Amino acid sequence: MKEQNFIQTLFVLGISLVVLNLFFYFSKNPENIEPNTLLAQNTYMGPTEPIPGNPFLVRVEVLVRDSPALAGVQIRNVIFDQQEIPLKPRDILGKRASASFQLPPGNYTLRWTVEKDKVIWPRTTTHEEIITIDPKDLWIQILIEGDQVSIS
Repeated sequence: MKEQNFIQTLFVLGISLVVLNLFFYFSKNPENIEPNTLLAQNTYMGPTEPIPGNPFLVRVEVLVRDSPALAGVQIRNVIFDQQEIPLKPRDILGKRASASFQLPPGNYTLRWTVEKDKVIWPRTTTHEEIITIDPKDLWIQILIEGDQVSIS
């Protein structure tokens, strides 16, 4: 008799949990959910205040990577603001170098040379980009990936 009461109690508790879950599931009104609701967002991980000591300088970080494509271009040299960035051998992710600068606002020249192929002419191509640093910027990251550059 005790076993039968115990099984009935478990059965009643299980049914009540199922009913409770169904209630919570159907109590959500799908018409109230907007289709353009922000589900994910980027989080800013850079500095939130100027460089200590000189508030007029902006941090600039240059990252250099070879092209991720299998037969993609390889970077030969990188010059930022008339300073050559030393390149290391390519690692498993294609990273070649990183450099950091603290510069006042203004325009700076970024020039990099890539090697396309050892057989097809022209073997190397030189790219040039003018980087504008705004006085409101706290931090700028420049990513050179083969022929492409992105500034954020």
